[in-house]
Amino acid sequence: MELTKTVTPEFLAGGGEMGELIRSRDWSKTPLGPVEAWPQSLKTCIRIILTSRQPMFVWWGNDLINLYNDAYRSILGGKHPSVLGLPAREVWKEIWDQVGPRAEVCMQKNIGTYDESLLLMMERNGYPEETYYTFSYSPVPGDEGGTNGIICANTDDTQRILGERQLRTLKDLGKYLAASRNDADVYNRSIEILKENPADFPFACLYQLDEGKGSMAMAAKTDKWPGTTPLPETLSLADTITADWHFREVIEQFKPAIINGLVEKYGVLPSGCWNTSPDQALVLPVMQNGRDCPFGLLIVGLSPHRQLDEKYTSFFQLVADQIAGSIVNVHTVEEARKRADALQEIDRAKTAFFSNISHEFRTPLTLMLGPLEEMLSQTDGTLTPQQEENLTATHRNAMRLLRLVNTLLDFSRIEAEKVRAHYFPVNLADLTADIASTFRAAVEHAGLQLTVDCQALSTAAYVDRDMWEKILLNLLSNAFKYTLEGGITVTLKEEDDYAILRVRDTGVGIPADELPNMFERFHRVKNSKGRTFEGTGIGLSLVKELVLLHQGTITVDSKEGAGSTFTVRIPLGSAHLPEDQIVKTAVSENGSSLSDIFVNEALFFSRESEHHFIEQITEGEEKARVLIVDDNADMRDYLQRLLEKHYNVETAANGKLALEKIRTHIPDLVVSDIMMPEMDGTELLHRIKHDQATNSLPVILVSARAGEEAKIEGYDIGADDYLTKPFSAKELLARVRAQIRISRLHRHAIDILQHSAEELEKKVEERTAELLKKNAELEQFAYIASHDLQEPLRKIRTFSELLQKSLQKGNTANNYFEKIQSSAERMTQLIKDVLHYSRLSNKEENFVQIDLNTILQQVRGDFDLLIEQKQATINNNTLPTVKGIPLQLQQLFTNLIGNSLKFTDKQPVITIYGTMMPASEVPFYPGLQEHVAYVKLEFSDNGIGFEQQFAERIFAIFQRLNERKAYAGTGIGLALCKKIVENHHGVIRASGRLNEGATFTVILPA
Repeated sequence: MELTKTVTPEFLAGGGEMGELIRSRDWSKTPLGPVEAWPQSLKTCIRIILTSRQPMFVWWGNDLINLYNDAYRSILGGKHPSVLGLPAREVWKEIWDQVGPRAEVCMQKNIGTYDESLLLMMERNGYPEETYYTFSYSPVPGDEGGTNGIICANTDDTQRILGERQLRTLKDLGKYLAASRNDADVYNRSIEILKENPADFPFACLYQLDEGKGSMAMAAKTDKWPGTTPLPETLSLADTITADWHFREVIEQFKPAIINGLVEKYGVLPSGCWNTSPDQALVLPVMQNGRDCPFGLLIVGLSPHRQLDEKYTSFFQLVADQIAGSIVNVHTVEEARKRADALQEIDRAKTAFFSNISHEFRTPLTLMLGPLEEMLSQTDGTLTPQQEENLTATHRNAMRLLRLVNTLLDFSRIEAEKVRAHYFPVNLADLTADIASTFRAAVEHAGLQLTVDCQALSTAAYVDRDMWEKILLNLLSNAFKYTLEGGITVTLKEEDDYAILRVRDTGVGIPADELPNMFERFHRVKNSKGRTFEGTGIGLSLVKELVLLHQGTITVDSKEGAGSTFTVRIPLGSAHLPEDQIVKTAVSENGSSLSDIFVNEALFFSRESEHHFIEQITEGEEKARVLIVDDNADMRDYLQRLLEKHYNVETAANGKLALEKIRTHIPDLVVSDIMMPEMDGTELLHRIKHDQATNSLPVILVSARAGEEAKIEGYDIGADDYLTKPFSAKELLARVRAQIRISRLHRHAIDILQHSAEELEKKVEERTAELLKKNAELEQFAYIASHDLQEPLRKIRTFSELLQKSLQKGNTANNYFEKIQSSAERMTQLIKDVLHYSRLSNKEENFVQIDLNTILQQVRGDFDLLIEQKQATINNNTLPTVKGIPLQLQQLFTNLIGNSLKFTDKQPVITIYGTMMPASEVPFYPGLQEHVAYVKLEFSDNGIGFEQQFAERIFAIFQRLNERKAYAGTGIGLALCKKIVENHHGVIRASGRLNEGATFTVILPA
């Protein structure tokens, strides 16, 4: 009672702005009456809501007069303050159908209500707004009893509900778009996900942009449009509707655009889950950063119950970005797949090439080996010892060439999965010991020790005999090649149902960083010490493939300078093998010849022919000293026999031994192979030329690498001359004679010749700088084909010629030699044909008179279909005649016209104008000669052009000014054009303006 007597209007004190507003208002003319007369229960409710930070209101009396606190003002929005003191029915007339029944239950039945996240379409800012509230109506008893009012606390859930809904859409996009297979799949999946959110996407559609054609096609949409659709399936960027929807603006500026007044323009549109048609739409670019053009456009009908604020716009932009990211991922995966397919196709082509070329080599080899073996078996004293030695060397190198070819063929067959193993139960210990013992003679001849320890196995091992022989012989051959002292140990034992073969040597070992690459194709350790550098580089790779066919594994353990151990593990028994490949009778293709080939080659490699032959010098005559450096004993012997008649000759098996001899006694000339173990010819040359005592010593490099590029490389590293195998004896003698003569003149005029050599070297470097940039494809195979195949072939031809010359006419052996030489010539031609793939010939003798009109007509024919598709026009006058290389000039026209067609979006107009230029009118350009008439050709187009600052840059190899996805190409077309023009002693220049076309001017000698 004491509290009741002291209540005054001060109950409004501390009520914030709303407390002041209630106290300052005249309530005497309202149903509530003056504030002083308000019942105590109302005053208590007012005190509760004014001191609370929770949005709250009180509805009082039969009219439910509206009273509220400061926090509730945000819910009222634009209705505040005019709704203070009004009946609730007037305050919330737009939602009274929802809240009225709840208020009636509370007032009449004295029962409270509770609603969680109830959707209420409030009109508080001039439009029906989507809102979600959690609230409870609690009845308030009056001072006299009964229910006199309602007090309510509110929680605004709108942002939470909207955020969860939008996040769900973004999560679904991220989840389901990841499985898209192509662009169309991305668009369809995107629209299906947007359909699941009709509140934010009353309607949506995606257009895919074709920038080249300047058109768009609808890729997907959410619903069928009622009546006539305002957005057609396809449209051009020039159409009127494009301007109405601001499509071009969005595409060019990469910014979204808002489209207003849809209902007035198009009538009823899809409305999603709402009863009201959207009156606004948002157009967004679907694009990746860094691209010049969007992938497409996303058109979204905006909810009529949301305002497009920054947060809402960001949500739609995230949707567009998700779609763009998925398209990028699809393109990335597709490009990766295409690259993988291309690599597989290259691999298949390479495998087929190896197989075919190996078969082609085997035919002439058979025709060589047959007559050679027949002659060797019929020697009856008709041949001199020198002739028999030559014949034996010819046969030995033919057999070596056959082994190389067979290795290539075996490997290509495994790659092509055409090898079918025949697994037979064998006594693996005895088989391994027998194969290993065939190497004993070669190993002991080289001063090494061979240890074979093969323990009997408890279970039979199923192996393909020929494959097991190839595995063991390759490992033994490899160990022998790189073991210079000590020995080789072969062991076989059983461990955990596996047969374990180990081939251990005390050789030079393998560097740690090379170990992971030892079983890769064509891999060879550079500058490794060994008996020879010769080989294909696929022996260990072949061994690995053969071991895998036995369901086994192979590993290597090695330390540089301490030897290597190769370990092969294959399962015992036959449970792991295909049943249809297990046979009862052993199948063999090679017989004993395979071991013979490996052993004979090993015996050959063990010959360290360090002859110190010095012919007696005739009194008063000074013979020049020549040092021959080659790891191949036959080649050393052959060169020595050629030169010893005229010079004092010494030999060395590698660069390291040669350098020791040079330091002891400087010769007049060095003739050196390039590819050798321990120290190759390049390193030897470097050491000679960078030593003050030997920098004037002339060096002739000998290599099987053919072609102009190889010669230039030899000259570039400092060689005085470069000789390509196979070569004739006359050519070798002439070059040796010339270098010795120069060397002797050098002693008398060293200062003059040094200056001349520097000038010559400078000119060579200037003229060949561009050629050195060429990257030869299939470099590994070029080494194999040119060095390891041509070298024994050259020996076959050389020794057979020597033998034939030494025989009398009419001798029956001449017929055999003719067959050998015919087969050798055929193989030489095959090798030359292979090497033509990696060389571009620009020799002067290939220049002929060419009618450029004929070239143009051929190129136009090649582009007929593209010209028709693009509605292109090619104008030209009568072009002059020039002297050049037809194939290269056709390539020049093809690249320049093809560029114009590619970089002109629609209706290209290409003009080709040619004219003769008298010598007096030729402009000055570096590279053009004075007093020479030229032909000028101009190729102009109306394409996208380029900025003039890039006029030189576009001729650089792999240089692109445009995105690869917008304009396909490799980036080497114009670089190739420049090279072709320079091959013809001309110049090419480019001029252009962005989006205004380009002109390429070509000036060639008339």
